Amino acid sequence: MTTFKKTSALFTAIFSLILIAGINLSVAQSGSVVDVINESDDHTILAELLETTELDNVIAQQGPFTVVAPTDDAFEDMGSELEQLRQDPERAQNVVIGHLFQGEVPAEEAEPELNIEITNGDIPATNGLVHVTESVIMN
Repeated sequence: MTTFKKTSALFTAIFSLILIAGINLSVAQSGSVVDVINESDDHTILAELLETTELDNVIAQQGPFTVVAPTDDAFEDMGSELEQLRQDPERAQNVVIGHLFQGEVPAEEAEPELNIEITNGDIPATNGLVHVTESVIMN
């Protein structure tokens, strides 16, 4: 194989890797933090509370924002307190705000700040990060 062919093959391989990485990055960052939450089957209650409190409109903006997103199981573990939360928009807003950060806060910084365990962190969005937790932060 000539030097030209070797160089050409190497260039093609590197270009292909860059192209694939770019495609994966665009897929990972296909939407805002609200889109990431809305597209998750495990965060329907958080999506509902974001919409009810209209905080979804706030964190859909440019940001960056970080959302610590309790799963549906975490909310359901609240029992009757979840229904009370759903019926009290002001309290619901305070609880949801307790899961939000202005700016991009990595999981390893958010965990000690909120005293919770993040089970899946640093999920990228076009306007910030989403961290999954099995805990609801009550103010």
